[in-house]
Amino acid sequence: MPDRFEEAKLRVKEGNDLVALLERYLPLRQSGRNMLALCPFHEEKTPSFTVYPDSQHFKCYGCGKAGDVFTFVMEREGLSFREAMELLADQAGVSLDGVFGRPGGQRADRGVDPYAVLGEVSRWFAAALQSQEGAVARDYLESRGLSAGIEPFGLGVHPRGKGALQRFAREKKLPSQVLQQAGLINSSGGEPFYGRLMFPIEDERGRVVGFGGRRLDEESRAKYINSPESPIFRKRRVLYGLGHAKKAGVRRIVVMEGYTDVIACHLAGFEGAVASLGTAFTKDHGRILLRYATDGVVLLFDGDRAGRAAAEKAYGELARTELSVRTVVLPDGSDPADLVTARPGRSAEDCERGRGEFAGWLDNAEDALSTWFQLKRGRLDLTAESNVLAVIEDCARVLDGLEDEAQRDLLRGRMARHLGLSESSFNQSLARRARRPLREQPAEETVAPAAQPSAPPPLSKADVELLACVLSEPGLAEVAAESVMESEELRPLLDEVVRAVGADQDAAAVLQGLFTRFGQNSSLASLLATASDLAPTIKDPREALSTLLRHRNSYLAGQAAQKTRYQLQEARSAGNRELEEELTRRYLAELRQQQFG
Repeated sequence: MPDRFEEAKLRVKEGNDLVALLERYLPLRQSGRNMLALCPFHEEKTPSFTVYPDSQHFKCYGCGKAGDVFTFVMEREGLSFREAMELLADQAGVSLDGVFGRPGGQRADRGVDPYAVLGEVSRWFAAALQSQEGAVARDYLESRGLSAGIEPFGLGVHPRGKGALQRFAREKKLPSQVLQQAGLINSSGGEPFYGRLMFPIEDERGRVVGFGGRRLDEESRAKYINSPESPIFRKRRVLYGLGHAKKAGVRRIVVMEGYTDVIACHLAGFEGAVASLGTAFTKDHGRILLRYATDGVVLLFDGDRAGRAAAEKAYGELARTELSVRTVVLPDGSDPADLVTARPGRSAEDCERGRGEFAGWLDNAEDALSTWFQLKRGRLDLTAESNVLAVIEDCARVLDGLEDEAQRDLLRGRMARHLGLSESSFNQSLARRARRPLREQPAEETVAPAAQPSAPPPLSKADVELLACVLSEPGLAEVAAESVMESEELRPLLDEVVRAVGADQDAAAVLQGLFTRFGQNSSLASLLATASDLAPTIKDPREALSTLLRHRNSYLAGQAAQKTRYQLQEARSAGNRELEEELTRRYLAELRQQQFG
């Protein structure tokens, strides 16, 4: 009821002093009855972020952001109002039973808390590291100068004993489903992380969402493995170490490649270090960092061929964010962790020189566009017209991805200058490229050996939306499955939902079951992840599904009609009147199906 909600909201607000909350994030100084700080939401040199203790609100007179404890937590942590209220209620010890529609609030709807389960496992790994079992891992960390990072980063080791984790899970009554989703147990009952140094992967709120593991022997296993995608772990949205950087209040974020690099940098005083997790830096990462990196982002890439290719590819994503981004392509063979750590046998002077060199890389990082062109000049002769045209094609693809016209205009001018062209001639080249038939455009493989992904077929988007409707309301799965052929990729997912509904599973359990069963199939896992993100936004799943099925049937009928038309033309050319009449009837039926869905 509204009264219950307002009462709980007031109690939560009264239980969280705004000044005390803000002091966890940024240093405040007294200014009369109020407090001042540098704004955490935009870059500034003179404090304009004002906190009013009497009224328990804040306002930045630079960027205009204003609000109370709820507003700050929502903005800073990237939460919805409900999530912010739950977080603050936990801190204040206020019960939200019945506030969000049923006793127990949102938690009652969630069932098993996967964050709590993985947190329990993480503590078990940490305890194992301190035991005899962890001797080899401790020696490795000592040799790398990383021992001081064990406690703050929750490092651990996975015991080698066969079935050790599963025995622990049974003892603590931890659900195997969550462990399977995190990749800790596979479908055959094995434990892929056994014997590895374990790095808990936390989201920006400090909750364990997955694990990374490094081998400690020379067996023929991958050096590093990560947890697969799951309902709580989206690699494109998680940055290792971000929670630590956020707590440190660092305004310049440095994105690196590995766990040990991040830990080493934090221990050396570079507390803005984070790492992407087995995936390229994406626009989703960029949106997250917008809340914290008010002094910009520096991306570090290895200097080998793969690192240079990754740096060049990253710019297309970076251009679509509002971040101020600079990049560093490291000298080939350079390792940030080795450069900044105080390893055994390394002199203090050498360590200090290494940290100074690393700081110089960060301070002298080039803006992302300049690095992009430097990398292109490093592999292409831009005195050759064909290569210039190829780069213009790349520029056009970047510009096509921008929504803001002013940003496009600014970028066009900078790109023209990097190519040594006037802005008018550069714009003319772009215009000619837009008018040119697709077959005449320069082939991408002439300038970049790596094949580019093709555009998804029209049904791909519809498949995502159809699956999102079913995830939002699993009872619709049977209707959806009837419209999907056995051979289509979507069918096994829908059949599994039908079985889950028959077993009386709720929506959350259905989604977890799908990730457990299909998480190792990269294309299905990607489809699941995208659809599960979309599902909460669908207001009326039944109506949306009905519309989608009409459009889907229309599209498939159109594809079939096109195929039938070619067959009909061949039958006419061959003079086969009987086949021609049969195909004509089929073609007309398919056209009607295409028109009316």
